[in-house]
Amino acid sequence: MSAKRLSQKTVAVHAGSRLVGSTSQPLVPAIHMSTVGWFDSSDELDGALDGKDYVYSRISAQNTSLLEESVAALEGAEACVSYASGMAALRAVFDAQNLKPGDRVVMPGDGYGVTRLLFKTLCARAGVELHPLVLSDSQAPERLVALAPKFVLAESITNPLLSVPDLRVLAKACRQVGAALAVDGTFPSPYGQRALSLGADYAIQSATKWLNGHSDALAGTVSGSRERLAPLRSMRLLAGDVLGPFEAWLTQRGLRTLPVRMKAHNEHAAHVARRLAESPLLERVYYPGLSSHPHHAVAREVLEGGFGPMVAFDIKGAGRPEGYRFLEALKLARPGPSLGDVCTLVMHAASASARRMTPEERAAAGIGESLIRVSVGLEDPEDIVEDLLAAVAQGVKR
Repeated sequence: MSAKRLSQKTVAVHAGSRLVGSTSQPLVPAIHMSTVGWFDSSDELDGALDGKDYVYSRISAQNTSLLEESVAALEGAEACVSYASGMAALRAVFDAQNLKPGDRVVMPGDGYGVTRLLFKTLCARAGVELHPLVLSDSQAPERLVALAPKFVLAESITNPLLSVPDLRVLAKACRQVGAALAVDGTFPSPYGQRALSLGADYAIQSATKWLNGHSDALAGTVSGSRERLAPLRSMRLLAGDVLGPFEAWLTQRGLRTLPVRMKAHNEHAAHVARRLAESPLLERVYYPGLSSHPHHAVAREVLEGGFGPMVAFDIKGAGRPEGYRFLEALKLARPGPSLGDVCTLVMHAASASARRMTPEERAAAGIGESLIRVSVGLEDPEDIVEDLLAAVAQGVKR
């Protein structure tokens, strides 16, 4: 007796759902778009619901697991947890500290403005004291010990002023008072600095930037010990701030070329910084690789493979109108509020990365209306220089 012929409606749902008979291994990881998996064995299904296999992508998913394995290896970490954005990663680390009213948190006073607003909001809700400090200052370790915070966030290279704190001495101060140290290492990427090896407890990346490298996916990662990351993974399951499979795939696609790209980005940034430093139209050039940079000696010791792919400068005598005219005069570089692409991205710092800071906070950090931040791309570095200087001249023209 022949098997019953299935309805077209049934065939449409179930046909083509399994690859049978192939032992091929794809060179590029597949994109696993299904949010749900199923098993022939109920015991296997039961185990998967505890995270032993892939059954529901809020619990675990193939592409995020592959990305986390890759980032953990690059960071020199036991484990990694991925998120839908870098800000979600920062929020997760903050929440994992279980801070109580009266506890103290330290963060960079000259760092990313949106991070500052996030921490101000979270600390206010929790009744926690927030202390912004310039962590590259030589007195910062002593101030940390005096404050005795429970949690410290540092930036490997600050956004947008490119200060470089000595993570080794900050980590020592944190251990002295029992504070957890998290480091946002987005600017140098794991190619340029592995913060965990310098004493950090958490290494955070906005993977949207250099890890992805192509401005086509939002992602964030936190790397560290399995013990430190266990509560983050558990809370991600409940909060649902998971990274989608396509974004995970795109980010892993990008990081496969991370060392090659970052070597070129760093070399190009060094060339651009040296050439900009010669211009009479610029008040100051910020780049850790310049001997004139106040943290050049520290940068030589805590950064690997170069001094980073970011450059900043102050246009002499400029305010916001001149800064905007500069952006509009660019022909090659693109005005954009991000970084990490193969093309050069430029922004007016006070109106972009520091936009969420108050004027008083920007003034205290030294972020003026003349400050321009550059994410140096893979174009010929001399072409980048010529475009920047021509736009500066156009911007300040009366």
